[in-house]
Amino acid sequence: MASNEQAEPRIEIGSVIRDTASGRIGIVRRAPEGAFRLHALCGGTRWEVDPGSLVELTSVEALSARVAVANYWSRNRV
Repeated sequence: MASNEQAEPRIEIGSVIRDTASGRIGIVRRAPEGAFRLHALCGGTRWEVDPGSLVELTSVEALSARVAVANYWSRNRV
């Protein structure tokens, strides 16, 4: 590999990922061949994403997203 080329990021199950095609953030639940399946942080919807449109969040971004979800659920308890 040339020095100016970057290695593909390794996406692991449980990683918090941004789907650049939709702008949504999700957790990698499984990776069927050729695509990744993401699960919304707040639960509910799942969707498949092309590997080319995934960006792994930094630890700060991932923590911020999880705190936002926790705050949402604490304010909207029924």
